[in-house]
Amino acid sequence: MNLYVSNIPPGVMHADLQHIFSGFGEVLYASLMPESDSRSDRGYAFIYVPDEDRARTAIARLNGAVLKGDRLAVSPMAERRGVIGHSSRLKS
Repeated sequence: MNLYVSNIPPGVMHADLQHIFSGFGEVLYASLMPESDSRSDRGYAFIYVPDEDRARTAIARLNGAVLKGDRLAVSPMAERRGVIGHSSRLKS
């Protein structure tokens, strides 16, 4: 399941997110979104947890959790074609 994580405080790194979410199961990727004109991050990330039950547990436990003084917002990402983990097929 693709997850959208927002309100990530400055200084949180890719490895931090990987570690936090791996406590709920396998994480195939954790991607912080960088600002286009600087080395800082935008404060949101995409995480992919292949096991849907574990992803839902991560959402339940981490949505609203405090990380370095900020409350994380964790939710399922809207499914779209071409996104890793999206399993529906195009209709012919």
